[in-house]
Amino acid sequence: MNFFKSLMVDGTNLAEGGTQALDDAIATVQGVISAALGILTVGVIVIAVFIAYKFFTADTDDKRKNAKAQLIYAIIGVVVLLALLIFAPQLTTLIGTAMGN
Repeated sequence: MNFFKSLMVDGTNLAEGGTQALDDAIATVQGVISAALGILTVGVIVIAVFIAYKFFTADTDDKRKNAKAQLIYAIIGVVVLLALLIFAPQLTTLIGTAMGN
């Protein structure tokens, strides 16, 4: 028996149609995830710009090499966070559907 389908919400079994609380929880989780990923993406972009500045103003090869490595990691972080921003709402909807919603 699926645990989530056996939960009781306001005296109504979720399997019998009492899914309003679950819908609200899924919407809340989607909002929190989207907001957190948005804030993280802005932060990583700011850090990437700072590292790019360090790269262009580096006066030695060692500093330039270090800044280049950091910039590559920052760009990878931006790409990963943007992918999560795109796919997070679909994933939470898919999880909600799998839970019987």
